[in-house]
Amino acid sequence: MTTLQLVRDLLPEIAKNADEVERGRGLPEHLLDGLRAAGCLRMLAPVAYGGTGLNVPETLRVVETLGTADASVAWLVGQVALSQLIIGCAPKETVAEIFADGPDVYAAGAVAPKGRATEVDGGWRISGQWPFVTGCERAAWVYLNCVLVRGRTVALAEGRPATRIMLLPAADVTVVDTWHTLGLRGTGSHDLAVSGRYCPAERAVELVPGSAEAARAAMSIAQSSLIIAAAALGIAEAALRDVVELAAGGKRPALSATRLASSTAFQERLGEARMVVQAGRALLYDQAGDEWGGFSGPDAALRRAQVRAASAQATALAVRATDAAFELAGGTAVYDSSPLSRRLRDANTARQHFVASRNSYTAFGAHLVGEGGDGGPL
Repeated sequence: MTTLQLVRDLLPEIAKNADEVERGRGLPEHLLDGLRAAGCLRMLAPVAYGGTGLNVPETLRVVETLGTADASVAWLVGQVALSQLIIGCAPKETVAEIFADGPDVYAAGAVAPKGRATEVDGGWRISGQWPFVTGCERAAWVYLNCVLVRGRTVALAEGRPATRIMLLPAADVTVVDTWHTLGLRGTGSHDLAVSGRYCPAERAVELVPGSAEAARAAMSIAQSSLIIAAAALGIAEAALRDVVELAAGGKRPALSATRLASSTAFQERLGEARMVVQAGRALLYDQAGDEWGGFSGPDAALRRAQVRAASAQATALAVRATDAAFELAGGTAVYDSSPLSRRLRDANTARQHFVASRNSYTAFGAHLVGEGGDGGPL
């Protein structure tokens, strides 16, 4: 059976555990075991080390499908996949070390350069604190983007602070309990702190503009925006399903003699919301299919900006549909016992991610008028 088929079989168990995942701010062990058995922790691991070898549309469908049961689970699986892509950009000996025990490497990390890496003999000395590190409590390895310091001076690359992604075993980092949030609570996206840890040179991912490693890293970050949009569309799909079930169950709005399902106003807005989700999905998979041949060549930065802008738009459409489903459900949806309450919180938390922000449109528009530059390695 394919990973997607196995995931579909797992959906009832995921949905049943959604409240526990949210309360515990992470996955219970038995649920993680189920995801591992379904192949969710090896989708984008290097094929040479046992990775499933899914293409991008297949990966996105897995993430979207998981999102129909629990957004936090979808987000976690997507971020593990992203982590494995980034690890795959490291020197060959490091990739071999990390995947030596098999492809199901649970990794986590942050691309925002919130720390510093000071050059020392044979490598780098790492310090800093990175927010939004999804699933960090369970990670075996972490990737952390750092500004490079040589001597006492920040290193520059084409006029900007030079950065490098450092790979560290989880034992070298400290989890700072910061994840008390509106939504996606089950992702456990706490801060990670590092104080003076050594990272050998061979565990650093080079981000020199124009290098092959930088191109692969840029590709990985662009894919992260597609993954986030897929999770958001899964939430929207589930929200529409919830409100349809509510209406089909005979709900009547307060003081109304007409069932919700018989209301033409309800029918119109439901039909519109369904088309909004369909539009977001069509845009997402159009980009996944047409743009994912790589990001090399003279128009690489433009294509990367387009993927991120498309992903931001797909995420916005998913949130719009989720908001509509919540509103259509009326007062029933405001209770914690309503799944629509969690879906509303999760969707609106997802769109706060930087790759889903309106800055993605700005970057794309700048390229369209010849003002975009190369956009840097990420």
